[in-house]
Formats: sequence, structure tokens, C-alpha cells
Amino acid sequence: MIAQPRPAKDETMTHNQTAPLVGVVVVNWNRSDDTLRCLASLRQSDYGAVEIVVIDNASTDDSVAVIHSAEPDIALIETGQNLGYTGGHNAGIRYFLERDASYVLLLNNDAVVAPDTITEMVKAAQQWAGLCFVGAEICILEKPDTVLSAGGVLHDGWRVQHDGTGELSAFRPNQPYETEFLSGCAILASRDALARTGLLDEEFFLYYEDVEWSYRARQRGVTLLVAPQALVWHPDTRRRDVSSQRVSYYGTRNALLFARKHGLGLRTRLALWFYHVRMMVSWTVRPRWRHKRPQRDALWLALRDYLGGRFGRSDRY
Repeated sequence: MIAQPRPAKDETMTHNQTAPLVGVVVVNWNRSDDTLRCLASLRQSDYGAVEIVVIDNASTDDSVAVIHSAEPDIALIETGQNLGYTGGHNAGIRYFLERDASYVLLLNNDAVVAPDTITEMVKAAQQWAGLCFVGAEICILEKPDTVLSAGGVLHDGWRVQHDGTGELSAFRPNQPYETEFLSGCAILASRDALARTGLLDEEFFLYYEDVEWSYRARQRGVTLLVAPQALVWHPDTRRRDVSSQRVSYYGTRNALLFARKHGLGLRTRLALWFYHVRMMVSWTVRPRWRHKRPQRDALWLALRDYLGGRFGRSDRY
């Protein structure tokens, strides 16, 4: 089948109607420039009922002063400690649940949204009766017309494959569709879906927490949707992540934690261990992977911490 460019957007949601409140949570940690760029894009939103909170995870630079000076009317909460993706966003979710928000949007602070992104996400949620998480079509900031992630599937119960990566956004589906996984870059959760699913699991701290949250939501009857007309742009960090000790550590430890928490079968859990042990051995003995020694050390620490029951934030990473 030959894909056709998207038709014009459906304008059935008018801005005259009373819109349900959407609370947007942006977590900052020593990246005020990224956060301000994200907030500037949110300022252009055409959705009529948006409130924003910035959660600062104990930045050690001048982030708090810079953000407050540039955006004095946006709520800014200082956590006093680095709570990671999970704890920072949970603080924002609680803030908006207390304010009776109908939806909470978790948004990476290095992301940029289109003016109609929130409108399109809410429209998708309302079409599916609200008990859902809605993800955006996430495109590459450096290649704005190219998709980075638009949902995804879990292979073997734990291995994520992102949908749409490398495809041109203009030729993607134009109607919301179900998926098995949503990237934590941008997730809109309805109040009912949050009540059904619960908050993010803070033992994950960061990385793989979106896999666990997506899986848990689906297990509890929450529908996961991608709203392809809702566009978000995010830097292409794939090359950086491949060489990141932090990604190696949390990705390894948390994949094993996910498998244990959700009772994946013995065969799957053994395959997961074999995958990581084989990688560690390969990075140790093969000269061609000598440059991966720092990632090997992070992987080894991840396996050790998993066996020792040490979760949440690592003192090393």
C-alpha cells in the first residue's frame, strides 16, 4: 500500500467550548536552557485550559533563579533532592490531582510541542472515553519531518521496538491508534487512567520507567493510544545513549527489575540475563569493543545492584 500525505486536520473541537484542565509537568535538572525552550513552545498552545508546573530536582546550577526570572507566573516546585524522572514527575502528578486536573501531561524538558499538540491529545482521549494514556508522534528536533518514536511494541515481553522510527511524519497514519508502549517523552494521562494505573514506580528512577508504566496500565485495562496529529520534537540522543554509562546502568538494572515485578516467565528472565551477561563478556574480551569498557563497568554494577536489591537512584550514576 502506498502511503498518502495526511489530510487537513479535523477542526471539530472548537475553542469556545469549556475545555477540561490539562496540567503539564516539566522536570528540570541543571538544564534551564532546554526547559525554557520547552516552556516557550507551551506558551504557544492553542488549548484553552493549560497549567504548567516545573519540578526542579535539586539543580546544582542557577536553574531555579533563571527559570523563575524568565517565567515568574509558572509554578516552580523545588524537590530538595534529585528524584529522577519518576519522582519528579510523580510530584507534578500529585500537584495537579490536588488541583482537580482532568488530564496530566508528562513532558520531557528538552522537548518542543506544536501549538495544537495538547488539543490533539485531548481530542484523542475524549474519542476513546478517557480511560487512556495518549502519546504524541515524537519527531527528531534536528530533522523535524522525521519520526523518532510513535508508540511501540514489546518483543519477548521486555524488549522495546519503537514504531515509525526514521519514517517521514507526513506519510504516517492520521487517526489515533492503539499501541503497547508509549515513550516517556510525552504522555497525557487522564485522571481516571491515573487512578486505575497508579503513579510511576520510583524504584526505576529513570530509564525503563515508561515501559513499566505502559505495561502496568495495559494490564489494568487502560488503553494506550498514539495521536499522530500531536507533534512533539525531541533531540536525537540515540548515538549519545549508546556510549552512556548511565543508560547502560539504568537500562540493564531496570529491565531486570521490570521482568521481576511483572512476573515474566522463567524463560524470558533467563534470556534477559543471558543477553546482558553475554554483552558484558563481549565488551571485556573482544579487542574491537575496548572502547566499551566504561559501559561494561556500568553493566556489571547494574547486575550487582539488582542482585543486592539496590534500586532508585545510584550514587555512581
